[in-house]
Amino acid sequence: MALEESRGAPPAVASLGARLTTALENPTDRTLLGGFFLLLFCLDYAPRPFGREEFPAVEMLAFLAMATVLRAIGEDRLLKRWDYLALALAALLLAHPWRHFGDLALTGVGALFCARRDPRLAALGQLSLGLAFVGVWSVIAQAAVEETLLPAETFLAYRLLTCFDAFTLIGNALARPGGDHATIVEGACSAFPNVALSFLLWLSFLKAQALPFSARNWLVFVAGAAILVAINTVRLGLCAWDMETYNFWHESDGVTILAWIMMLSQLALYAFGLRGAQQWKVP
Repeated sequence: MALEESRGAPPAVASLGARLTTALENPTDRTLLGGFFLLLFCLDYAPRPFGREEFPAVEMLAFLAMATVLRAIGEDRLLKRWDYLALALAALLLAHPWRHFGDLALTGVGALFCARRDPRLAALGQLSLGLAFVGVWSVIAQAAVEETLLPAETFLAYRLLTCFDAFTLIGNALARPGGDHATIVEGACSAFPNVALSFLLWLSFLKAQALPFSARNWLVFVAGAAILVAINTVRLGLCAWDMETYNFWHESDGVTILAWIMMLSQLALYAFGLRGAQQWKVP
């Protein structure tokens, strides 16, 4: 007796196909939101490691926090009618070749959701605004405060250096009398971009654990920002010390060493400082 061969799809494949069909025919709010953020990730963030830009490690963690929030939404219906139109318009913006249109789309989506009563939808809006701030608005904010910020950061480095030797402070420039060079502190030398990334990292840890914006949690972020400013102050002092230390800490392996120190210090602080994961309090 001949045995009939089963030509049906394996159960796992069949189950996946059925779920995809259901998701396309009757998409949930989680599917629509997840599709938008996945499209944004694939168009604006995933290609960066293959180009000349730095690996967006903090941004990747923010997307992981978004995935955690999306998982908590489940099958709940959270979106209103105009939200669907807003998501469609934001998705159209992503098709523009200028990368920062993605940041503008995130700004719109974030402003729409960040103050919603449902904390999960609000968390997605807040993370969207955090990504947009790091992507484009932090640059504008830094340019607005640079005239005050850079002299203040230079002064901190000057006060540190005078503990070890005589130095001259002229505006944003540091020089040792009789030394072989002077160091000018420019916008790229500021701690501001790293503090902006630290804020997004803090926000990601906060929302991934459903934690509130409490005074204690804000103090943890302030501590993280203070650590970054202190590390950057030491770096500026090393760059101003002499030409040899400048070349190492500004042009060579010292840049990578400091980047790792900053990243690991922030990860450790937020991993241990932002504890007590909670359940989402759904209204």
